[in-house]
Amino acid sequence: MSDKRPVLIISDLHLGRTRMVETAEEVAPLVDAASVLIINGDTAELHIDRWADTAARELESLRERCRRSGTRLVLLSGNHDPQLSPDRHLMLADDSVFVTHGDAIDPALAPWSDSASIIRGRRREVEASQQAEERDSLPGIFHACREAAAAEWLAHGDLGEPTSILEIMRKPRKLVAITRFWISNPKKMNAFAEKHAPRSRAVIVGHSHRAGIRRIGSRDIINTGAFGIPGPALGVVLDENGLHVHRLVKRGSWRLTTTVVHHDPVCSLRAGGLEASLPAIAH
Repeated sequence: MSDKRPVLIISDLHLGRTRMVETAEEVAPLVDAASVLIINGDTAELHIDRWADTAARELESLRERCRRSGTRLVLLSGNHDPQLSPDRHLMLADDSVFVTHGDAIDPALAPWSDSASIIRGRRREVEASQQAEERDSLPGIFHACREAAAAEWLAHGDLGEPTSILEIMRKPRKLVAITRFWISNPKKMNAFAEKHAPRSRAVIVGHSHRAGIRRIGSRDIINTGAFGIPGPALGVVLDENGLHVHRLVKRGSWRLTTTVVHHDPVCSLRAGGLEASLPAIAH
């Protein structure tokens, strides 16, 4: 009997990190609700010294929970876990849904980071070594992003503490950089999709931690936010009836609400059409 549960897309769990998703059990209801769980970058804080051991343990717990639930786990890499997966994007629902973390649109990936110059410099170095055709392709872009993200922890031996509200208050430059990214993000993501995923009707991103849905032309830019500040977190459900965006709430554990905040019936999964769109092996 086929699994009738939908595909669920979330992002930015930052497993193991204080005040994010500290344990895999917190997202157990989301695992159980999905036939395929896609985590669109920044799954676990594997390269921050104070949380790395916990993050590794909870990532394995998440994998085990997926195995027990019969849920296929698909991980896409983000800037906090650049080596976690070789995959950085997916095209789903007959190429109508483009899923990627969202850091690729800025040369520094996270321009508010104290290590932005290191990240930006490494990305430019990698791009300079590429042929023009490679540099302009998704594999080439994502390779440069992976190397750029890794440069921070290779330089310091640690990604360093993520930006906090207190740090933003102490360093107005960070607030300016974050605000600029939030404002420019939808238009830049739309331009990125127009070039690299022109058939897409929906672009699913995370990274900025600011949830929202923005319509640009004929395309929806959907940011699933983060499981922490500033929130909220959104979950994107894909099934044969289309694409549905739900709020996520924490009631002991994180759960999908029944309220649909966005629906696109065109971005639907046809029978047998999903498997070819997913990586050959779940990570």
